[in-house]
Amino acid sequence: MEWELLGISLAGLISFTLYFFKIPIEFPAPSDSKEKREIRFDILRGFAMIGIVMIHIHSYFQFFHPNDYLVIKSTLFLSNLSRFSVPLFILTSAVFLKKKSGYWTSKFKHLILPYFFFSVFGYFIKYNDHSVSEFVYFLLFGKVFTPFYFVPLLIQFYLLFYIMNSIFSHESWRYRILIISFFINLVSNLGIFDPYLPKDYHAISILNYLFFFVLGLSIGTSKPSTSSTKPERNYILNIFLLLVCTIVFIFSFSFQTDFKNHHLFYPIFMMIFVWNHLFCFSAKFKNAISYIGKQSLYIFLLHPFIIHFMHSFDAYTFGGPITGYLITLILNVGIPILASFIVQRGMILYQSRHYS
Repeated sequence: MEWELLGISLAGLISFTLYFFKIPIEFPAPSDSKEKREIRFDILRGFAMIGIVMIHIHSYFQFFHPNDYLVIKSTLFLSNLSRFSVPLFILTSAVFLKKKSGYWTSKFKHLILPYFFFSVFGYFIKYNDHSVSEFVYFLLFGKVFTPFYFVPLLIQFYLLFYIMNSIFSHESWRYRILIISFFINLVSNLGIFDPYLPKDYHAISILNYLFFFVLGLSIGTSKPSTSSTKPERNYILNIFLLLVCTIVFIFSFSFQTDFKNHHLFYPIFMMIFVWNHLFCFSAKFKNAISYIGKQSLYIFLLHPFIIHFMHSFDAYTFGGPITGYLITLILNVGIPILASFIVQRGMILYQSRHYS
């Protein structure tokens, strides 16, 4: 709750600063060009996917070295900095969402079916005693691996959009729905809904992320900004990022606070920060991060297996905490990408031979 209220204060301060100095901020919006894929949102997803892995690496290091306080506080700091990831993932999942023919076929083929198979595989690997009822429970609530809660959460949003598409697409209601979703999300973050919801549902409650989903839908129908690029805009954003990092550092090292995934203002700030700094990145760097974003489903579903197997040995065996952290990050992102490449390459070869 304190972090949420602090976020409100920071958001007010940032807004006042930008308004006082008359500095326009470019808000994310799809490009007008329809010639090629919009990679800027893939870049956002790429950063979010790396952040999700960093959150889980903290738990891995904590498992082996709970008393190595400097290292654990450092990984906690990196984990807390990455807490924008899940909200940003939900937001980008909504940007290009359309209710059209094959809506559920696509979701079943590209999300539900892979999730089911990975859950089955993970359930038999991770647990010794098996039962159908327990597996169904784990499947519905995303409990086979801790990160899997995200899939039932996302499916609920897809169902909500399918049912309420006419309301979400109503242009005159757009800002009213956005404001309503913001206050619902804020009340949920403050824990006011918790006593009225089943305890098992808390982790996959769409109320915790509702604003980000609605904001993503709103961004999907918005027009690109025509404001010119101003260097001072990024100076202001850099100053506030430094301030946020300092606050996160203090909370992580002094109070050892483990932040939640669904605070409102920090993910929005990080989205705007990255979006307004895209022109600073080299083409190779942008292509690499966008590729990670495109392969995010493989990374998301496979990296819990990698982390699980890595619990058989200490990350420090890679040469100490720093190199161990970097290698763990590379393995958890790189192995799923390699698996994705092999599967996709195999499908291309199969199709070329099948239709030749």
